[in-house]
Amino acid sequence: MSGNPSIVYVLDDDEIVLWLYRELLQHHGVVLRPFTSPRAFLDSYAPSPCECLVCDLRMPELCGLGVQNELLSTGDCLPIIFVSGHAEVSSVVEAMRVGAFDFLEKPVDGERLVQTVRAALEHSRGLHARRLAMSERRKRLATLTPKEREIAEHVASGKSSRQISEALNISVRTVENHRARVTEKLCITSVAELVRLLYDLPDPGV
Repeated sequence: MSGNPSIVYVLDDDEIVLWLYRELLQHHGVVLRPFTSPRAFLDSYAPSPCECLVCDLRMPELCGLGVQNELLSTGDCLPIIFVSGHAEVSSVVEAMRVGAFDFLEKPVDGERLVQTVRAALEHSRGLHARRLAMSERRKRLATLTPKEREIAEHVASGKSSRQISEALNISVRTVENHRARVTEKLCITSVAELVRLLYDLPDPGV
């Protein structure tokens, strides 16, 4: 596993289970942070670029679904791998419906746990990259004036400078000046880039 660092939270009220997870994961290049208390975990959790949570579904203090709901309520996108030896189908369905990454049954197969954790960490990296990209997009778009944003949306819809000038009752030269400033502020070189930026579309080259 790679990452700087890759953090794996493990949450289970059984100390023996935490020891088992430690034995299975400690040699795979991750930082392990074990908790027996859901509240202690929630109080200490701080989002990072590469992370996941291995969480027991049934715990006396707060069930796994409760942990998941509290994380979601604060906007956190931590990938969660639920584990249980006696989970009801409805609980598993609900966990997956609201975004759980995966579900493993006890006794946990060591190799499958490692593989699932690897996949969850990679998913976390992707989520972090998308959040950064969205933040950068918002910053760049915020530099546009209302008129520049209006011009940009017309350009993105495929209209020529003359068509925009007629629609907005301004000169073609004024439209071209606005287009030039939009291009400079957004650091773009094509209409395709403008469309992706305005409407948060994925880059086909990535």
